[in-house]
Amino acid sequence: MVNPFHYEGFATHEQFYGRQDELTKLQTLVNHSNNLLLYSKRRIGKSSLIKELLRRNKNEFYTIYCDIFDIASKEDFALILLKSLAKVHKGDVKTIIENLKKYFKRISFGISIDPNTAEISYAPKLEGLSFEEMIEEFFDGIFLLSKEKKVIVAIDEFQQIALLDTKIDALLRKYIQEPKQISYIFAGSKRHALTTLFTYKAPLYEMATHMELQGITKENITQYATKFLDIPESSIDYLLTVCDSETKLMQHILHILFNSHPKDTVAPLLIDEAIEEIIFDKSPSYTMLYDTFSLTQKKAFKVIASDVKAIFSLETLKRYNIPKASLGSALKQLYLKEIIDKKDDTWFIPDRTLELWGNKALNW
Repeated sequence: MVNPFHYEGFATHEQFYGRQDELTKLQTLVNHSNNLLLYSKRRIGKSSLIKELLRRNKNEFYTIYCDIFDIASKEDFALILLKSLAKVHKGDVKTIIENLKKYFKRISFGISIDPNTAEISYAPKLEGLSFEEMIEEFFDGIFLLSKEKKVIVAIDEFQQIALLDTKIDALLRKYIQEPKQISYIFAGSKRHALTTLFTYKAPLYEMATHMELQGITKENITQYATKFLDIPESSIDYLLTVCDSETKLMQHILHILFNSHPKDTVAPLLIDEAIEEIIFDKSPSYTMLYDTFSLTQKKAFKVIASDVKAIFSLETLKRYNIPKASLGSALKQLYLKEIIDKKDDTWFIPDRTLELWGNKALNW
C-alpha cells in the first residue's frame, strides 16, 4: 500500500483531507468572482488548499496557478504569469498554437514536448517587450478567457513582489479592478510583507478578502489518521501540541509511523522517536545555517528556540549573557533573514522542526 501520509510537495487529491470549511469559503468567493488574500505560516498546507480548489473547479473555470517564490526581477514575475496562462490551453500541438495566437497578440511561443512524460513546455519570445507590455499581454489574455467562462488566477508567494524595487502593485491594481469574471487569489507565508501590500493607502487596499489559514483541526486529522493507524485521542493531542499544528511536520511523523509501526498503538513515545529521526536527518543543514549567524544572532536564536516568554527580562539577558540592545538588534537581523517571525509582540521560529532542533541541540 502506498503511504497515505504525504508530506513533500502538494497533497494529491487522494491524500488531501479536511479543510472543508475553508474550501466552502473559497468556493463562495470564486463563484462571485471575488478576490482573496490568503496567508499563513509555512508548512500549514496553504498551497495544497489552493491546488485542491483549482482541481475541483477545472471544468467550470479556467484555472491559472503561478508560484513566484524564486523571482529575482519584475521580468521574472511577468514571465511566470505568461507561462502559466499558456498552460491553460489544451489539445494537440496545432490547436494549442492556434489558441496561443488568439490570446497573445505580441508574443509567440516556442513549444517542446518531453518524450518521456509528454509534458508540453512553453518558451515565450519576449524580445523588444517592456515589463509593462508583458503584463498587458497577460491581462489581455485572461480578459479574453473570461468572456468564455470564469477565471481563477492564483499567485502563490505573492509577497515576493514587495522585495522588488518597483511599483508592481500599483500596475496590477489597474487591471484587477476591471469588472471581469475573474477571481484573484494572492497567497503567501511572509505575513508582514504580504499584508503590507494590502494595508491602508497601499494600491491593493480593499482589493481582496483577507483570510488567515490555521492549522488543520483535530477532528480532521483524527478522521484521516485513524483509517491507517491505531492512534488514540491522547496521542493525537500530543501530536498537535508538539508540532504546533504544523501540517507538514505532522504528516512527516505519521509517514514514518506508517512505515515503521503500522500495527502498533501510537503512543507519545513513538511520536518522539519519529521526531528524533526527522531532527537527526535535518541536523547537518540546520547546523550549517546556525554557523552562518553572528555570536549575538546565535544567542538570540537560542532565546527564541528555548520558548522563553519574557525574552528581555533580566533573568534571560543574564542567562544568555547578552545586553538588551544587542538582543533586540539580533532579533531584527534574524527577522530580515526570515529565520524568525513576529506576531503582535511575540517572536517565534516559523519552522517548527528548526525550533525543535534549536531547543534540543542548543539549549542543554
